[in-house]
Amino acid sequence: MQPNTNPSSLGAITERQRLTLLVVTVAGHAVKHMFASAFFVLLPSIKAYLLLSNIQVGTLSTIRNVAGGLANLPAGFAADRYTRLRPVILGLSLAFIGVFAFALSLATTFWAAVIASTLLIIAITFWHPSAIGSLSRHFAERRGLAIGLHGTGGSIGEALGPLVAGLLLSVLAWQAVLRVGVGPALALGIAIWLLIRPIPMGEAALASIGGYVRSLRHLFANRRLLLVLLFAAGFSGGQSAVLTFLPIYLREDLGLSSVTLGLYLAAAQIVGIASQPLMGHLSDRLGRKAVLVPALTALGITLGALYLAPQGWPFLVVMLVMGAFLFPLMSILLASGLDLVEPGAQATVVSLVFGSAVVVSGLSPAVAGALADAYGVPSTFLWAAGLVLATALVAGVTRWERVVPALRN
Repeated sequence: MQPNTNPSSLGAITERQRLTLLVVTVAGHAVKHMFASAFFVLLPSIKAYLLLSNIQVGTLSTIRNVAGGLANLPAGFAADRYTRLRPVILGLSLAFIGVFAFALSLATTFWAAVIASTLLIIAITFWHPSAIGSLSRHFAERRGLAIGLHGTGGSIGEALGPLVAGLLLSVLAWQAVLRVGVGPALALGIAIWLLIRPIPMGEAALASIGGYVRSLRHLFANRRLLLVLLFAAGFSGGQSAVLTFLPIYLREDLGLSSVTLGLYLAAAQIVGIASQPLMGHLSDRLGRKAVLVPALTALGITLGALYLAPQGWPFLVVMLVMGAFLFPLMSILLASGLDLVEPGAQATVVSLVFGSAVVVSGLSPAVAGALADAYGVPSTFLWAAGLVLATALVAGVTRWERVVPALRN
């Protein structure tokens, strides 16, 4: 990566500070996703402890998704309005993930679990606008690669989280597993704040809430950005359905132990660790659409294959292929949106991509839950596949100007 040659627009940032920012945000993203992925491993145990139906599980996931999506708006505003406080925002995000995970461990009713898990995902949500907005600003000439590396951190966390949670769940109750992470989350939150506090984050682009609203109106007038938001919504709808019900299928239908469940979910992320920066690099060179459409198509096919694959190695192979696309696609969608705006609005665009993805697709797990109760849990894979393939079709037939920002700088 070449050093940025426009210090006036970015502040007096050194190459060492850029590298520190990249390493810390990638590592922090990994820890964040360890907590996020552990929730899904614990979900079957939470379901059994609270005597929840599949519809209740889907409703819980839907409420979490909608709340997390809406939280992207204040998260994006805070990241663009208070750019100098981004280190504080990132540190507090990780610290509160631990706090609300502890709160979830105290839940004894459905609604208590809903409230605690919703607060948990809100804390998770505040990470992305500040982290990705900063990377996009300081690595503009290799945006796809930088965001892909950030996503790789997420894939590492998604691989480690199920393993750690599964192993702990074999010797501890699910409540104790959630409580174990509180201390490390608090300590790491403080460490992240201290490490990136000296790095200049640039001047605030928003002066008030009114300015933020005007910025949103301007962004929503951008038809290409609206297309990106549509694609993000369709992709996220399939992703959220399969992440909610795949662990329940493995545990209840296939009868896997908590350790084996964690191994299966971790395996689904291993390929994604390498594929995220590779796909990000290819999208920098070939254009976003050239990578996004084939990847969406491949993901939709593999989600449908989950319905047909028999237990054992065939099912595991399908999960590995699925993992190669399940998380890298969001990185490409984010880069696609960030290509369209000036640096001052990048955190806001991150929040819009995640927000539209989660809010618009928020009903997906609830629909999947109803299908699971009516036709069996495997039917949720067909629902997820249909959403993703429909998105791939729309993206493929839509005129979408090729963007190769890295090669034109």
